[in-house]
Amino acid sequence: MDNQKLFPDSVSNLQLTRERSRTEINDFLESDEVNHKLGGIPGWKAAFGARYKSNLIAVCVLGRPVARMVDADEEISITRYASRPERPSNAGSWLIARARNWAFLEGYQRISAHAGVAGNEGTIYAAAGFELVREEKAQGDSWQSREGRSAVDDFIRRKWIYNLRD
Repeated sequence: MDNQKLFPDSVSNLQLTRERSRTEINDFLESDEVNHKLGGIPGWKAAFGARYKSNLIAVCVLGRPVARMVDADEEISITRYASRPERPSNAGSWLIARARNWAFLEGYQRISAHAGVAGNEGTIYAAAGFELVREEKAQGDSWQSREGRSAVDDFIRRKWIYNLRD
């Protein structure tokens, strides 16, 4: 079957969905068919999907901020973003923009995102209007701190912020 029939050629053909099934989202995140290497997630505050003909093309998961010192009532984090390689151009920034709208309506002040592991430099966050606020070298061996994780090469950890109330 032709990929044109399975995957859209433009974001205008995508449908935004509020995702409810953690099983379906984790299956997507853990699939070999997506460009994501961090695996599933135990929970979230909100998850959004970009669908085409009811098939997931990309997901954006929002959850509590990584740092405990951050006020979770003011900031929400993109804890996972993943998409199929055949996604249309700008699908990531399209989906993140819709997640930003939800966060604004929910009263959050800002959205944070972290990048660096598995070759993710955060290009999608730059494209979505986020500001790079921190870069630091991280040791990849700390990834062995949890069961099922293996060491990765040292990497540059990046923190991105999008202020919703400016």
